Amino acid sequence: MTETTRTVQVGRKYSEWRISAYECRLNSSGDVLKRGRYVIGWYGLFDFHRLKSEIMPKLAEYAAQGWSYPFLVTSHRLRSKTMVKITPPKGVKYYRRRPDSRQTWHAVVLLASKYKDITK
Repeated sequence: MTETTRTVQVGRKYSEWRISAYECRLNSSGDVLKRGRYVIGWYGLFDFHRLKSEIMPKLAEYAAQGWSYPFLVTSHRLRSKTMVKITPPKGVKYYRRRPDSRQTWHAVVLLASKYKDITK
């Protein structure tokens, strides 16, 4: 019996917006010089209340584990659908959703309780 593979596009239940945090380097005036390694991400819209209540405490945990300040916080929109590969009898494989917009840089987290708004 031959294996039949089908690939289809399906909608995902997660938000179409993604917030990401990266390590970064700053220049002498405090502007972002370079985006570094990806640290962690969240689904949903960015706002400064969420930055202070959810994102900064999580980044403090990562800093305690060896990641280093400062962190660049960005957001972008994801495509609403993703590709799914169905291969019997192996199962189903979901591919990650691709960005649908450019990243917007929102803030640089300098310390556990200090950030700089860089939204333009």
